[in-house]
Amino acid sequence: MTNSEALDLERFKLSRTSQPISVLSGALVVDELINGMQKLGVKGDKMPNNADLLLMYKSIMEEYPNIKVGELSLAFDLAAKGKLDIDAETYQNFSMLYLHRILRAFARYGMQKLNEIKPVEESKWNPRFVTDDEKIETAFDCYKKFKIWDSIIFGVDVFHILHKQGRIIVDAENTYDKVLRSMNDRMLDGSRQDKIDIKNKLKDDDYMENQCYRMAVADYFTKLINKG
Repeated sequence: MTNSEALDLERFKLSRTSQPISVLSGALVVDELINGMQKLGVKGDKMPNNADLLLMYKSIMEEYPNIKVGELSLAFDLAAKGKLDIDAETYQNFSMLYLHRILRAFARYGMQKLNEIKPVEESKWNPRFVTDDEKIETAFDCYKKFKIWDSIIFGVDVFHILHKQGRIIVDAENTYDKVLRSMNDRMLDGSRQDKIDIKNKLKDDDYMENQCYRMAVADYFTKLINKG
């Protein structure tokens, strides 16, 4: 093993001792994403907007809930140095697809590194589940930063938690009307494909029910913010 390979192994081991992103604020994780994109040369007006960054954050939370913040940072660093098995050239266009390409490549890299770590050095896998309070806190942080009602992390889960606790009361008809107005506004402003997608979603009862849950949570959070 070369000095460079030994250093990479130590950095990988160190990254696994950092905190899971599930216990960190959404703002901190988004900042880590922005730092990573800058390492890859994405800057200025080529940087994804807040809505796209929120969708990326939400996707990571859903697809990689156990990833550590150090691992996320290392994934971008390795990609920038050409040490992952992908073409790291972004052509100034960083997308959700590219993000998942990096994370999948890092997962493959991680498996190789784990094979190099002696079993005695590797702690037993102990999956950690996100608590109800952590879901509420993460969702609230997410909404405070981005103010996008239908992209709240854990939105549906948080609705059921708050409803069970008696902390959220819903006017079903009013909430549904607000969802319809919001989606119709987006359809008017969107592209042809956006219009097709939204029309299909409007016909999906399960999707619309979940949208109402998210809207109710957004209304609840808005009241908390205004009180504060």
